Amino acid sequence: MSKVLPGFETILLIPAVEINGVPWMITPTGLVDYEDPTAADLNVWIPITKPSDQYASQGGNISCAVLDDLSLGLTDSDTDDSKTVCSKGNSEALTFYNFDAQLNAKRDEDIHADSLNNLFRDLTRAPDLAYFIGHRVRGEYNSTDLAEAGQEWDFYYVHTDVQVPGYGDNEHIQAQSTFVPKNVVNVRHTLTA
Repeated sequence: MSKVLPGFETILLIPAVEINGVPWMITPTGLVDYEDPTAADLNVWIPITKPSDQYASQGGNISCAVLDDLSLGLTDSDTDDSKTVCSKGNSEALTFYNFDAQLNAKRDEDIHADSLNNLFRDLTRAPDLAYFIGHRVRGEYNSTDLAEAGQEWDFYYVHTDVQVPGYGDNEHIQAQSTFVPKNVVNVRHTLTA
């Protein structure tokens, strides 16, 4: 994935649930197929930037809390190269999509502040919470610009892990969230209305 111009990137944590082994995105109006989310589905989460916002306990827009050293994107996928007696030539079948999902954010000095950094902390502090990470990287859109039909988004299904605090010398206190990838992705998805 190529880097975008600084300031034009959006990262959402969209709550998810598995039903019969299939993950679904959650919105206040119901479940959404991760293979076909719409702009309206994402626009529920884009305006949520602080803990006091409605539905902030479920998900939100963490873009401006995330430091630019993030690791979010596809890596080499697993393949199966086993052959039958009828196989001709070399062939491989894709088995799992692999990706990295590590986000670092600054911690807020005031743990009770109604701030974006505390929203990130609250959404990622407990292990085993299911999310789709929505990532808009193409185009010149501010992180709070609403999603529109025609935009491309990437979605990665993850579970949270234990959040790790970072204490570097002469640096801001940080929260590091390395998510557990669940091998379900929807990359370069073009939104409909």
